Amino acid sequence: MASLAFQAILATGHREMGESLGPERKPIYDVLFKDIDLPGFVDHPAIVVLAVRNVDYEKNFITINAPPEALDQSYDEARNSGYFVWRVLPNPSDSWILQVHQIDGNKLKATGNVLGIHSRDINGEHAGLCDAFAVARLFVLYYSSQK
Repeated sequence: MASLAFQAILATGHREMGESLGPERKPIYDVLFKDIDLPGFVDHPAIVVLAVRNVDYEKNFITINAPPEALDQSYDEARNSGYFVWRVLPNPSDSWILQVHQIDGNKLKATGNVLGIHSRDINGEHAGLCDAFAVARLFVLYYSSQK
């Protein structure tokens, strides 16, 4: 019998996205959380839970197990792919807002998952002035065969 389990990806702190400068003094348009293991994973839909703030644009998005070329894709290119999860919903305030999105079970695996958060410009392109927002409290809830 499967039971509900969760995996913390970013339990504390937060990540800045978009035009915020990263360690190499370059904007951060794509953040990949790698090597996410889901012990006892059972092939059922899962849920990604995250908190966001200062999301101004409607075409930022979340991916799971995307190929490297997804980093250069626009929202319109990515949304019809098998690794697209959903949009990061707009929240143009400085308050943290919780978002919950379903991940189809066939997109996940027991080990080595990669969750991507992607910042894009107002048109959904990976160019120009991309949205600057923050992500925190990132978890995956899934069905597990382990107790």
